[in-house]
Amino acid sequence: MFSAFVKYVGRSYHSHAEATKSAAASISDRSGQATSTGSAATADADKKSFSQVAVDTRKFLDAGYQKLGKVADAGTSDQEWHGVIRIQTLDRRALYAITTNHGGLFSATEVKAAKAEVASIEARASRAANPRGTDAAGAAKATITVLDGAGPEEKASLDWAQKRAAAQVQYQGLAKERHQGRAALSVETDNPVVNHFVKAYGEAEKAKRYAQDGASIRVEDMPSWSKGVSLWKSLHEPQAKVLGHL
Repeated sequence: MFSAFVKYVGRSYHSHAEATKSAAASISDRSGQATSTGSAATADADKKSFSQVAVDTRKFLDAGYQKLGKVADAGTSDQEWHGVIRIQTLDRRALYAITTNHGGLFSATEVKAAKAEVASIEARASRAANPRGTDAAGAAKATITVLDGAGPEEKASLDWAQKRAAAQVQYQGLAKERHQGRAALSVETDNPVVNHFVKAYGEAEKAKRYAQDGASIRVEDMPSWSKGVSLWKSLHEPQAKVLGHL
């Protein structure tokens, strides 16, 4: 039963992350790079407003283009992104500012490069936790750790809450299969939106047991999923609109 559930969760989770994972394939083999927690701007970057983070990140990219003798990002290679611009030294808030094109400061090429870097962070963490490909639960736990390391703006997004819930359910299912009779490591969160989404996965599993066509059951159609989305809107949507205009 858990095997089928884990496959279901995996399909739901990867549907949200498919584009990101494909981007990771081209860069996931890099090693020895700086971790995502290293700030490329200042030591107190976490104290800045998100709009200031975006402005500083724009300056950081422009300085990189200047080193390359470019005035735009068109045709920037992976080697240039990492060898000269050094996008891998940006912290999570800076990368999120790019991926969300905060303030309209970033180009489509820059957004794509930042998304690929975020995917690479997860890929490296998963590979480190499961180097032999025999510990899927460990890899899932690493994904949770990466997600929990996101900045406050990213954690306030609906996408983050959905990914965090899917990763939690996936880990718990895999850990229970691998270590039957033993409780999985605690990966719960006090985020109420995430908790609603986690509950929705359980509702979907129960619904599949009684449905004639289990494949037609979608976690997004469960009551707790709708509650999670509604709660997120009430908590974050007004704030997100304000941030988008700063």
